[in-house]
Amino acid sequence: MRAVLLADTPTTNALLDGHTVFDRLVAQLNRFDVTDITVIARPGCEPNRNVTVITSADVASDLAFLAEYADASDEPTIVASADAILADTAASQVLSDPTRRSGALVVSGTHDGSHAPRLRLERGLVVSVGTDFHVAHGANGYGAGLAKISAPYVPDWRAALRQLLADDVTALAQRADAWTLQLLALVRGGAKLTAYQVPGLEYRRPDDDADATTLVGRIDAVDEDAVRMGLCVKRDDDLFATYSISTWSRHLVRFFERLKWTPVAVTWLSILFAVIAAGLFVEASRVALIGGAVALYLSFALDCVDGQLARYAHRFSAFGGWLDMIADRGKEYLMYAGLAAGAAANGLTWAWPLAIAAITVQVVRHMMDTWYGTMQDAATLRQAEQSLLAGSDKFAPAGGGTGETGSAAVRIGRQLGALSAKFTSQHRSPSYWFKRTIVFPVGERWLVMGLGAALFDGRVALAALLAWQLLAFAYTLAGRTLRSWAAKVPVLAREGDVSTHRDDGLIARFARAGAPPLPVAALALALIVSSLVLIVSTPGFARGAAALAGILFVAVVATARNPHSGPLDWLVPACLRAGEFGMIIACGLAADVPAPLVYALLFVLSLYHYDLAARIDKAASPLDSRAFGLGWDGRTAVVLLSLIPGLGVVVFAALTVYIGVVFLGGALLGRRIASATRKGTPTPAPAL
Repeated sequence: MRAVLLADTPTTNALLDGHTVFDRLVAQLNRFDVTDITVIARPGCEPNRNVTVITSADVASDLAFLAEYADASDEPTIVASADAILADTAASQVLSDPTRRSGALVVSGTHDGSHAPRLRLERGLVVSVGTDFHVAHGANGYGAGLAKISAPYVPDWRAALRQLLADDVTALAQRADAWTLQLLALVRGGAKLTAYQVPGLEYRRPDDDADATTLVGRIDAVDEDAVRMGLCVKRDDDLFATYSISTWSRHLVRFFERLKWTPVAVTWLSILFAVIAAGLFVEASRVALIGGAVALYLSFALDCVDGQLARYAHRFSAFGGWLDMIADRGKEYLMYAGLAAGAAANGLTWAWPLAIAAITVQVVRHMMDTWYGTMQDAATLRQAEQSLLAGSDKFAPAGGGTGETGSAAVRIGRQLGALSAKFTSQHRSPSYWFKRTIVFPVGERWLVMGLGAALFDGRVALAALLAWQLLAFAYTLAGRTLRSWAAKVPVLAREGDVSTHRDDGLIARFARAGAPPLPVAALALALIVSSLVLIVSTPGFARGAAALAGILFVAVVATARNPHSGPLDWLVPACLRAGEFGMIIACGLAADVPAPLVYALLFVLSLYHYDLAARIDKAASPLDSRAFGLGWDGRTAVVLLSLIPGLGVVVFAALTVYIGVVFLGGALLGRRIASATRKGTPTPAPAL
């Protein structure tokens, strides 16, 4: 990774116990393998160090040199103020993030220092930047002088710098420094910039040499290890995790840290306990069910600890974040299968249908969660978009009133902000815990499975799980739909390639007809549900009903190519997942495919879909491409082949193996390529 440092104040060379502020920052960068360092410095501020130095007379020249620097490479880039004084943990928060996120190190609150740009932070993003000319309404943070531009955002960075160099905005160079202005241009251009912050530590740009000495003294006086340990446990976790795991998990974090275990290793150990739990659920004796519940609890505890260890030790990796997300769902759905297999082996009916229904509801709900979050982020970023020549942003002022009162984006921002404030004010109250628990988070799902199995049997556990899932699904869907409809903000269309969000295959990508996407997807979903009812009630028409529903599903939804700009179009990807899973279930019933094989296909597909969610939620995935996954339309077309007499089991088994190979092969190959690249031995990327 390369870095460009802006040495525009004399404090850059202030002495701190024999070394300069600049030396301190460079040493921190070097610890994270940032060795290609270029300095843009004012005359007299050039550092006394063997680095590339470009002398610049003023801010306008800084921006011109930055633009040349940005044009020279597509590499991820660190942009920092050379006088930034950072606690090691704060610097690591940015420098150790291996994902494709971009962002800036920020501090919550306010600061009157001359080098502290005022920022507005929402949903963990930087959404407004203040200067002597630009007003950041409701500013609730300030910049600390360190930013990361990841490779996907380098074109945005170049565009932002070119915009700053345009003739009509050159006067802005007199209103702020180059670091602040490039951040301002990125934010107002709609770039998604993460707000990295570490509560409990001091880090910022000092006002002068004396302030630099004082700030370093304060940083050195803080026990950063204790701060990291305090922050590694989520403060706003769910009820079961908060009171049954977080109260003692710090000891386990210390234990694994002493053993030098990585978070990925802890994740694999959690997976092992989940496999043990599923195996005991299959055996299904009373002792085995109780043992399975214990193993399930240990697996969940370790699932919490791997993230806590990563946050404590700052051992982040793109693969680790991806694996954690995939493993969480894989473990859960593996235990659904174990409960169903054990109950069915003991002669309990409806066990596999309950498991199939449970995995379908949970996958569709998670997909809805992913794209609702995308909608919220996009709505927030839409507010941030603004001309550089506008002196005020579009947010509501802190003391009430409005920015652009007629803007729908502002309305949703105020609504989301009010909801967040209300939610925070009720922290740890009965109302707070009710809202956290009714949505049935992962800890509560595992608790229901464990208690249901230990006290009753697998079928009861699955029935209780499904009942709560349906309640939570209805609750969240109703609330989010009402809020989105009231705001009426078109957002999904601005996210780039909607085909990727939809997981389209060749059929849908080449369709040219235009139709509103959500009504068409909802209609197709209704057709699939109707076919399921017909298959169950009238077996003689099963194959015909499934075939007709599948053909209409692919043919009709593939034509819904109009822009996904409606206020509820974030529901489209979830509808497509529901339609695909519904068609698999319908064809499985019509072709008499064994329920465990139907579940196996849903299981591997769920992992494949969660990879797409990981790309969006965590900006991380080892799969270089999803082209071989066929898309929802291609997979549905393959599943329809199972309706040919005698091919049901063959088609389901073949598709299960194929998707499993595409998923695992792509993940392993992508992991190998990423590892080789980090070691400096580039490997050609395959066209997967």
